[in-house]
This record gives sequence, C-alpha cells and structure tokens, in this order.
Amino acid sequence: MVPVNRREFILSSSPIPEDRGYNYEQVREMLEYVAENVDAEEFYDPDFVNDIGTFFEDGVGVEKDIEQAVYWYERAVELGDDLAKSNLADILRKGSQGYPKDLKRAFELYKSCGLPYAFYRVGELYENGWGVERDLEKAKEYYRVAYRENHPLARRKLYQFDFLHQ
Repeated sequence: MVPVNRREFILSSSPIPEDRGYNYEQVREMLEYVAENVDAEEFYDPDFVNDIGTFFEDGVGVEKDIEQAVYWYERAVELGDDLAKSNLADILRKGSQGYPKDLKRAFELYKSCGLPYAFYRVGELYENGWGVERDLEKAKEYYRVAYRENHPLARRKLYQFDFLHQ
C-alpha cells in the first residue's frame, strides 16, 4: 500500500475558473501558452499539467475534450502526480464523456495513488471485482485507510462493513 498523500486541492467539475482558484484571464493565458509552446518548462510541473487536463475535461475556457484531458493527465501521471492518477482513473472507471472504460488500468492508477479518495476507490473495485479479482478483505483494508483519513464515502461503508475491528 502506498503512503497516504494529504495534498490539499480544489475539487470541482465546474467550468467556472474561480471555482478552481483561477480567473478567466489566467485560464486563457495558460491555454494560450499550451497552444504556443510545445515543450515548455511548465510542462514538467505536475500541478500545471494536471490543471490543463481538468480544463479540457470540464470545459474551463475551452470546449470539453476528453481526449485532450486524457493526454494531459497521462503527462502528469508520468511526472508522478497523484491527483492526475486519480483524475485519469475516474475517466477510465466511468468511461467519462464516451472515453473507453478500462477498469484494470483504473485499478492500477488508484492503487498507485496515495489520496484518501483513491484508497476508497481501490476498496470499491476490490469489493465489486471491477478490474481485479473480488476480495472483500482487501476491500476492507483500503476502506479502513480511507476512513481513517476521514473520507466521507468510506464513512458510509462503515455501516455496510465492520472494517474497523479487523
């Protein structure tokens, strides 16, 4: 199990830049920069690269484009970014915006990610046998970690499974 990453971030699927800590001018400048610079230094900053992915996924300053979102998330994943791993895994788990589902890859991305949300999702995948062999004991292990990190979905699972007294 990977260490817990307590990174703080803004969770939003809103196309409004301010909901993400940006203004329209900043988003426009970032997107123009991406369009004009093929391999700029910022493309090695995982936060910058992940944010560009979210802009394309949610239509922040651009039309939604899931292919571009996946491209930018993949770049951030290569840089080791946990948030990008989780974002990409969500797309692959759900088949977002018509993108093909890939539960095995989603599982691997979540499992390599230290965010409490990802621990919850690994538990869910183990519980349901999605992309991995069903294993309730492993599911409970991951739910337990997410619960201890106060993840709200894991708190709900406590009512279904008694995973704290293991």
